[in-house]
Amino acid sequence: MFVLLLTLIACNNGEENRKVDTRVDVKDSTASQTIFDKLVGEWQSEDGKTFEQWIKNENGTYESRVYSLKGTDTSWNEQAKIYPENDKWIFENTVKGQNDGKPVKFISTILSENSVQFSNPTHDFPTDVNYTITDDNIVNAFIIGPNKKGGKDTISFNYKRIKQ
Repeated sequence: MFVLLLTLIACNNGEENRKVDTRVDVKDSTASQTIFDKLVGEWQSEDGKTFEQWIKNENGTYESRVYSLKGTDTSWNEQAKIYPENDKWIFENTVKGQNDGKPVKFISTILSENSVQFSNPTHDFPTDVNYTITDDNIVNAFIIGPNKKGGKDTISFNYKRIKQ
C-alpha cells in the first residue's frame, strides 16, 4: 500500500515540530491543519516516475492522487482523502488493485506541525501511514506494517515539491 506514504517519526525538539493533540475541533483546527496545508501541491518521487498531488477543498478537507509515468503513459495508482471525523483526522486511502477497490481508513495518532501518523492496527499492510515535511519542498512519507517473520517492514517514499 501507499505512500506515503509512513510508528517512527524522526524527533525534533524544535518548536516547529512540537506534538499537538490529534483531536479535531473542526471550527478551529489551525494547528492540525498546518501539516496538511503544507502537503498541498504536487510532489515528485526521487526516481522521477511517481507523483503525488494534494489539494485543499473549500470545506477544509484534503484530497490526493498518486500516479506514475511510464514513457508517455500515465497510470493512476491511488487516491486519498484527509478529513475530520469524531474529533480525529482520518486518512482514507484507495489503492488500485487492492482491497477490492474499497477505501481503507486510518486514524490520526500522532500529529505535529510538520508530521502526522495515521494508524489502523486491524489492516493487513500497512498499519501506519506517516508524512513528515522536512522543509517547504521535501516530504518524507513512509508506511509501516507487519511482515511474515513477525517483525515490521517500513517502505519509504521521498518526494520533492514541483508545484505549490
